[in-house]
Amino acid sequence: MAVTHRKTPQDTCVLVTGGCGFIGSHTVVCLLEQGYEVVIVDDLSNASEKVLDRIDQIVGPEAAERLSFYRADVNDREALECIFDAEPVDAVIHFAGFKAVGESVRKPLEYYWNNIAGTLVLCDVARAHDCKNIVFSSSATVYGTPESNPITEDFPCGGCTNPYGRTKYMMEEILKDVYASDADWNVVLFRYFNPI
Repeated sequence: MAVTHRKTPQDTCVLVTGGCGFIGSHTVVCLLEQGYEVVIVDDLSNASEKVLDRIDQIVGPEAAERLSFYRADVNDREALECIFDAEPVDAVIHFAGFKAVGESVRKPLEYYWNNIAGTLVLCDVARAHDCKNIVFSSSATVYGTPESNPITEDFPCGGCTNPYGRTKYMMEEILKDVYASDADWNVVLFRYFNPI
């Protein structure tokens, strides 16, 4: 039986993609308040760098010292390689991705490219740096149109009604395959409705 050596928050570096967005920035604050070292990767296509100042104000100067920011796109393999080379990343929380259902219907190729290809690049670079811990920000859209409410985790997935939902469902399936192929991976599929 394998022995697991758990790290304390103070010894753990978490990379948060989309960390300047609404959910990402709230997560970053929680991580910093718990003592984690945090690396934000965000291309700022749907967020503002001003969020970093707000995070600093909320957590205070001591915690803010444990925060690093890189303006980069998760589709940019070279940038991710540089970030993983520079930072001792232990785990990834992946929020980066396009997220508007209506827009996904109008721009399906952009959604498939950004959400799926970006996640594949991120996971491949993480794996190459021996980082096999990921929390994937999925969505309740993976349940499609459920037969009843409230929805529980054991409801069937698939039957998604839009490209956005399909990108989330496909990435869940890919991450399940990654985990099945290599038990060193720790994968959490985080499904939720609109957090606001």
